[in-house]
Amino acid sequence: MTTVETKQGSLRGVVINDKDVTYVAFKGIPYAKPPLGFLRFKAPEPPENWQGVRDASQHGPVCPQYNDRLQRLETGSEDCLYLNIYTKTLSPSQPLPVMVWIHGGAFYTGSGNSDFYGPEFFMKHEMILVTINYRLEVLGFLCLDNEEVPGNAGLKDQVAALKWIKNNIAAFGGDSDNITIFGCSAGAAATSYHLISTMSHGLFNKAICQSGVCLNEWAYSLNGVARAFQLGRLLGKHTEDPNELLQFLRSVPVQSLVNVKLPSLDIENKDIVDGIAFAPVIEKSNLGVENFITEEPPVLVKKGHICKVPIILGYTSGEGIELGRNFPATLDFLLKTGAVVPRELKYKFNKEQLVEADHKIRKFYFKDNKLNENMVQEVVDLETDRLFAYNICRFGRYHSHFTKKPVYIYKFTAETERNYTKKSYKMDSIAGVCHADDLPYLFNVTCLDIPSTEESKCVIEQVVQLWFQFAATGNPTSHSSIDWRPFTNEERYCLTIGRELKTVRNFDAENIDFWDGIYFNNDEAIIKT
Repeated sequence: MTTVETKQGSLRGVVINDKDVTYVAFKGIPYAKPPLGFLRFKAPEPPENWQGVRDASQHGPVCPQYNDRLQRLETGSEDCLYLNIYTKTLSPSQPLPVMVWIHGGAFYTGSGNSDFYGPEFFMKHEMILVTINYRLEVLGFLCLDNEEVPGNAGLKDQVAALKWIKNNIAAFGGDSDNITIFGCSAGAAATSYHLISTMSHGLFNKAICQSGVCLNEWAYSLNGVARAFQLGRLLGKHTEDPNELLQFLRSVPVQSLVNVKLPSLDIENKDIVDGIAFAPVIEKSNLGVENFITEEPPVLVKKGHICKVPIILGYTSGEGIELGRNFPATLDFLLKTGAVVPRELKYKFNKEQLVEADHKIRKFYFKDNKLNENMVQEVVDLETDRLFAYNICRFGRYHSHFTKKPVYIYKFTAETERNYTKKSYKMDSIAGVCHADDLPYLFNVTCLDIPSTEESKCVIEQVVQLWFQFAATGNPTSHSSIDWRPFTNEERYCLTIGRELKTVRNFDAENIDFWDGIYFNNDEAIIKT
């Protein structure tokens, strides 16, 4: 039987037989009311009930977007708030651990569909996998600083999905008290947002952040309202009235809100990551609505406003390839004083401090050379640490210190024929595993030509086993001889995930200590040994 009774109505799924694994799939399940018409840009509303048995054999529409991986526009639909559930069995002997995947894509692209996030590798284990869609770009992250559009609708969509899962997953054989949220890139940043937002607390029990946390500067925008009015002008509406702008933006065809290209803002502290025009924002706390987040992530994290659950954090060895692929086109920008200094610090430093930090960073990564067009590897190494690795480790320190819950940190170094993204960027000469090249080791990708050999299958089995064991027990090596010890500021353990698994103590110590020296101030004293 493939029919399940949820609180909104009956669903009929399908049995999938794929090579050596069989599972049941329920796709296109609505978890919120369609955000259409007046509901465009607003926080999601509870889902509506349906009559009869709803067919759940096909994915729901994706959010209208430019599909970055397939390099094409996808019309999708604003009615896109759907999730997909995959399970080994609907009648397990005991409730199954649940893993909820939050897709990445810089908050403007992606979906939970199985063409990229195929569940087959996870379905070899006794568990349930859930993937979700949420609103993207302008539809999901417009901010007008008012009660109508305070911002972060896309993150609130995720909360609505988690509430639906919490309330309904038992009907699919899942354990509503053993839910792990996980994601990569923007999906990892979103996962970490749920760790610091009170709106999300109680909806999950563990978290895995792959290549991103909310401390990474690309994970939040400080110019949401400015971007909104800029968008209005681009579309022909010149106004300073947020209500007038909202009325106009609700009236334009959805195609006008997809793949938006806005010029750089005329602000003092420009940065490359300002290219993500619509992203999570800091909401005004004095509005009469439920807020997702009202203080900047570093402020909340330093206060210890973090959910007390076990977490896994990690990054790939060459995250910066994602930035380095645009070099040397970005050379002129990076030559400007302050361009290599993290945004969080630019707003704290006076001019003298900014110049000093800039000098130290260039000396550390570029030695005594002036940055030139041949220094791609140096730029990649800088951006790996500056925009990813350091703040991922920094988040781990705060989480360990304040929650006393286990923090497991990994560094992904495996390189096989499944490292598709680096090849597609034509960056094979650069050392390291590219941003997002860990994903084909977790998911069965069918929309791209990504081969699989005995070598890569071994890595796949190892990684999926680690993630599954963590979801099941809170310890990724609970049924393994591998000694992956929790990370603390005193004992900085890290598992390197290559063709073999190896635990390292004080990993990347020179680089982390360097950035400690750049970031260090009294606020950071609690995590300084």
